Amino acid sequence: MRHRPLIPALFCLIGGILVGHTLIPHGPYPSLAVSILFGLLLILSLLVAPSYRFAFFFLLFFLAGITMDLARHGRSELMDLAAERPRVKLEATLLEPVTILEGRARFVVRVDRLTYQEKGIEKGERIRVTVYEHGQEFPVGEKLLFHARLGPFLNFNNPGRYDHQLAMDVRGLSCAASVSDGRQIVPMGKGDLGFPLEALEEVRRPVRRFFAENLSQRNKAIFEALVLGERQSMTRELRETFSISGLSHVLAVSGLHIAVVAWLCYTVLKKILSFSSAIILRADIRKISALLTCFPVVAYTALTGFQVSAERAMVMGLCFLFSLVIGREKEVWSTLALAALLVLALDPHAVFSVSAQLSFLAVAGILTLAPPIYSRLALSPEMQVISSRALNRLYLYVAGLFAATVAATVFLLPVTTYYFHRVPLITIPANIALVPVLGLFILCLGLSASFILFISPVAARFLLNLGAWVLDRLMETLQFWTRFDWAAIWGITPRFYEILLFYGLLFFLFFSRRFAWAKVGLAAALSISGLDAAYWYHRNTANENLRVTYLDVGQGSAALVEFPGRERMLIDGGGSARDEFDMGEMVVAPFLFYMKIRRIDYIVLSHPETDHMEGLRFIASHFRPKEFWYNGEKPEVPGFRDLMRIVEDKKIKALTQGELKEEREIGGVRVAVLHPPGDGHAAAWTKALRPNDKSLVLKISHRGGSFLFPGDLESTGEEAVSLREGSRLKSDVLLAPHHGSRGSCTRAFLENVSPRICIISSRGGNPFGFPHSETLGRLQQAGCRTLRTDQLGAIQVTAGPDGLQVKGYLE
Repeated sequence: MRHRPLIPALFCLIGGILVGHTLIPHGPYPSLAVSILFGLLLILSLLVAPSYRFAFFFLLFFLAGITMDLARHGRSELMDLAAERPRVKLEATLLEPVTILEGRARFVVRVDRLTYQEKGIEKGERIRVTVYEHGQEFPVGEKLLFHARLGPFLNFNNPGRYDHQLAMDVRGLSCAASVSDGRQIVPMGKGDLGFPLEALEEVRRPVRRFFAENLSQRNKAIFEALVLGERQSMTRELRETFSISGLSHVLAVSGLHIAVVAWLCYTVLKKILSFSSAIILRADIRKISALLTCFPVVAYTALTGFQVSAERAMVMGLCFLFSLVIGREKEVWSTLALAALLVLALDPHAVFSVSAQLSFLAVAGILTLAPPIYSRLALSPEMQVISSRALNRLYLYVAGLFAATVAATVFLLPVTTYYFHRVPLITIPANIALVPVLGLFILCLGLSASFILFISPVAARFLLNLGAWVLDRLMETLQFWTRFDWAAIWGITPRFYEILLFYGLLFFLFFSRRFAWAKVGLAAALSISGLDAAYWYHRNTANENLRVTYLDVGQGSAALVEFPGRERMLIDGGGSARDEFDMGEMVVAPFLFYMKIRRIDYIVLSHPETDHMEGLRFIASHFRPKEFWYNGEKPEVPGFRDLMRIVEDKKIKALTQGELKEEREIGGVRVAVLHPPGDGHAAAWTKALRPNDKSLVLKISHRGGSFLFPGDLESTGEEAVSLREGSRLKSDVLLAPHHGSRGSCTRAFLENVSPRICIISSRGGNPFGFPHSETLGRLQQAGCRTLRTDQLGAIQVTAGPDGLQVKGYLE
């Protein structure tokens, strides 16, 4: 510890940031108190005996982490204003290229002036703007004038969620803004990006135009990502191809890109300097080469516009180059710790950044696991004698690449599965075969063409076309590999303690041959892993109670029913009007993976509308359901056609209300479809109903309670089902029809249901005003306990021998 103090200091700093972020209230008084305590300890550390100063040193780093995090939570006026969702007038400067998808546009701006209630406020905060119709492109640096509605970034608050609010905070964005019509945005000429971004944009703009004029749309998107660090042109299909292959990391300028640039420049400079005997005699050309390599590393980062991930990679690269300059290149762990400390000093919330975590953990994995893997692949002396020198070098290169790839893949496995829920099975061959091509050829040709563009456009075009040809061949190979279903598998999501357990296993395994305590630790870690596996197996296969989880899917509905035993049903899947956001893949499936659920036996669609239907497509495609229940309506909309195509392709049995009129029993639980009627006159009778009033109504009953799922019934549908079913509707838990709209939860309907608990699934601040105040009033008059997913997140209700147990995710 005393020989490498930066490593424990880093862990203390990270611990302080985590404590400051999660346990200490944010505000001026806690910050002042921690700062005073830091100052007192600093003075005290100078007065105590030298033997105790080491402990004070680490404690100071811990307090520094708390102080840095509290300072990072400075008050944002825009964030406070966005909570009120006001409509404002904005003068802003465009900071990034516009992303356009099917008429919608999204971009990031710096707010220069905001006008609200006839007051002008000078601001400098960054916000993300979404234009819902007639989106159009504007050049980076353009000054824009438009009216928009501000709103906060919101999470889908379910177990296993992706923290969207924190991700936006890490990006430095204060809030979101929405514009209904892009034609209302007025360009006002060139704005001021400030130094050095203004100067850098003068270089980036012609490079961006050069790519657009000479490349296909696909190749343009990839070259922009590799060279400029801009991924706005990447389509969903293109991202998916790289994700399946485990090559997503190459699309964000990170440690790999900086390492390639640094290695190439260092190798070339060292070779050039070696031609001068005078320099060799007077200086260490390795140190001179490392020092000179810093300049192209900074230049490449500048070309990316000093994007956050590129800045972190630059810091890491410069630290390793600096270690070469001072002759401490063997202290790789201390160098890595120094880089992490500098990154956290620049932004303490980098500890929450997925890209930062993956970059540093990948390097740590290579440093830890690659040497023992490589040593087992090394050629014996006899083989080296028999083989030629060229073959030896080629083998050692491939072996080194294989060792590094396996080491990084294994070390990152729990973290990548946690964030992406997917295990690419072809990642090792893809990284070994394609990453060198991407790094050594495509990236280098793209960078060379970008710099030569300002000297000789003809030569630049030749290099770019050569890079594009290589990229075409690479993409052909990649698309061939990723077309197989086994190329990547969806996996269960580890809990945080399971991630720590994985690294504990690696740690103890690494030292188990040398130390007895490591063998004891390894046995303990394996025992805990076995107990953990047994717990989840019992929970998901030997459950004795009925559990219903009402998921937070925003302005929509989705509920998971876990029957006693191992069978499960998903009633609706939520949905979004945005095609690029798959509610099933991004919200519902992560919850299921987090709960270690890999199969849904029954999927139920109450009625084919976007906010109930869209999320079911991913579930039907990847969770092997055996039955699909729906109300028989077949609207001619793309979402429903896609869902039915998946049902047919996967050979899922489709059942309508006519085939579901008999009560089912699943795991000892009674499941009844109460509406629409399944008898002969149903077709004629339901023609007069609106689509919402044709919703499939399910009642699920067990010894500990009963649950009613009425879809989007409104007053007419409620009246119809009440007249026909009457007291049969009586249930302990009611999912509020139509998200608590004004026309739902009529008094007659509530009298028949007589619920003890009512769950309302809706998004806070939605434009429809759900749940309506009159509906909330009727529920209160009925003596019903009302719970809302926009306030509590996912709500789990368990029916067992002791009655109903209710738990909200945010409680």
